[in-house]
Amino acid sequence: MSLLNRLREWRNHQARIEGVEVFRVFPNAVLDAIVGTLPRTKEAMLSIKGIKEAKYGKYGAAILKIVGECAPLNGSDSASSNLEVELPNVGDDTGKEEDQTLSVSQFLDGLNVELSGMASRVQGEVSSVDVRERVVYFTIKDKKDDSMLNCLVFRYQYDISGVEVAIGDEIIVEGVPEIYKPSGRLSMKVGVIELFGEGALKKAYEALKLKFEQEGLFALERKRALPRFAGRIALITSEQGAAIGDFTMNLGAQGLRVHFYPVSVEGKKSVFEIIRAIRYFNRKSEQYDVLVIIRGGGSLESLQAFNNEALTREIAGSKIPTLCGIGHEKDITLAAMVADVMVSTPTATARTLCAPWDEARSTVAHTEKYLLQAYDSTFTVARHRLDTFSHTLIARLGQFSKRFQVLYERFLQHIPRIEFQIREAQQSIVRSSDTLKRQYQRALEKTLTEIEEIGEILKRYDPRRALQLGYSLIQKEGRILRSVEGVKRGDGLSLRLAKGRLDAEVTGVYNEYV
Repeated sequence: MSLLNRLREWRNHQARIEGVEVFRVFPNAVLDAIVGTLPRTKEAMLSIKGIKEAKYGKYGAAILKIVGECAPLNGSDSASSNLEVELPNVGDDTGKEEDQTLSVSQFLDGLNVELSGMASRVQGEVSSVDVRERVVYFTIKDKKDDSMLNCLVFRYQYDISGVEVAIGDEIIVEGVPEIYKPSGRLSMKVGVIELFGEGALKKAYEALKLKFEQEGLFALERKRALPRFAGRIALITSEQGAAIGDFTMNLGAQGLRVHFYPVSVEGKKSVFEIIRAIRYFNRKSEQYDVLVIIRGGGSLESLQAFNNEALTREIAGSKIPTLCGIGHEKDITLAAMVADVMVSTPTATARTLCAPWDEARSTVAHTEKYLLQAYDSTFTVARHRLDTFSHTLIARLGQFSKRFQVLYERFLQHIPRIEFQIREAQQSIVRSSDTLKRQYQRALEKTLTEIEEIGEILKRYDPRRALQLGYSLIQKEGRILRSVEGVKRGDGLSLRLAKGRLDAEVTGVYNEYV
C-alpha cells in the first residue's frame, strides 16, 4: 500500500474512533505535504502547514511511525529503520537540564497522547448500560476473571452501529483508551460496536429483517426500474480485492462512464465510509443513472456493514436508482434486499448493466439486414409496375397510329368527290380530332400521374436516401454483399457512401453479428 493510502486509512480509522469528520484529523492537503516531505522528526512535522504542537502531540508519533514503515531510510525496511520519534517536550527547547516535574494535568495529557496510539478491538460481556442524550456509557467485563473496562460512545456513532447494547450481550468494541481528567477515570472511547458470535448476528439480522418487512422497505411497488441504457455509473466498493476486478472485466468496452468512490467493505467499521460515499453521490444525483454497490462473498461477520440499519436506510432513501451485487447466491444482505435491483455477485452486476446494450446492438444488426431486404423487394415491385405502365402506353400510342393511318387512306379514296365530301370530311375530321385530342390528353395525363407516383416510390426507396442516414452499400466485383459468404481476407471491396465511394481491402472475416 502506498504511503498516501496508508495515511488515509489511518485518518479514516482515527476519525471513526473520535467521532469526527476526517478533515478534522487532517485535511487532504496536509497528507499530501507529509508524502511530499517525508518528515522524520518533530521539527520536520511542525514545519508542515496545518500541523502545530497540539496536532503533533496527538498524532505525531503515529504519523512518524507510518512514514518510517512506508518510506524507510536508506532503502532499509521498517524493522531496521532508525526512525526518530519524539514525544512532546514539557520544558523549554534549550536543551538544558531543568526540573521535569509535571503537573497532574500535564501528566494526564502525556498519558492520553500515548494512549491515543493504542487503538484496539476488545471483546467482553456488557455488565452495565447508561444511555444518555449525547453519549452512551457502558461497561464490559472479561468472563474469565471479571476484569472491567469502562466504555463510552457518542450517540450518533451508537445509532449508526445499529446495536442496542444490553446487559449480558457479548460484544466487540473498537476504539482508543482515554483518561477523563476531572475524575482520573480510564475509559475506552468507542467508535464501532459489533455483536460477537454468529448466533447473535443471525438473531439481530432476523429481527431487523422483520422490522423492514413490516415497514414495507422490501415491497416491490417501492422499487424503481433501472434506466434501460445506463451510461453514468456511480460505483462504491473497495479498491482492493476481487470485486472491482470482476465488475470492470465483465463491464466490457461499452463506453460507460464509471465514477468510483473507494471504501472499506469489511465488517461493521465500513458503515461510516459507505454512508459517506452514498451521500457524496446523492448530492449530485442528476449526474448519475445508477448507484452500484458491490463486494464479494464472506462470513456473516464480514458482511455486518450490509446488514446495518443505518446503511440499509441510506440505500433505501437514495435519489439515484440502486443496484447491489453483494456476496454470492447464499449471501442475501438487507442492503441488497432494499435496493431497487439485487443481483447475486459483482459479475452479475456488470452483466445486468451490459445486457440492454448487447440487445440493442443485436437489434441494430438485424434491422440493417431487414432494411436491405425490404429495399430490394420494394424496388423489384416498383420496377415491375413501371414496366407494365410503359408497355400500356406504347400499346395505346400504336393503336392511335394505326387508326390515323386507316382514316388517312379512306380520305385519299374519296378525293374524286372533292366538293361536297371535303366539307363533310373536314367537319368530321374536326370533330374526330377534338375527340382524339381529349382522349389522348386524358390518357397522357393519367400516364404522367402514374409516372409521378412511381417516381415518388422510387425516391422513397432510393438507396441514396439510406446512405444519407449513415448506411453504406458494400460491393464486391459489382455485386452487393448481404453476408460474409464468399468473402475472404485480401478481397477488394467498394463502399458506396452518401458522398463519394471508398475502396477497401478485407483484413478479417467474422461470420457473426457484432
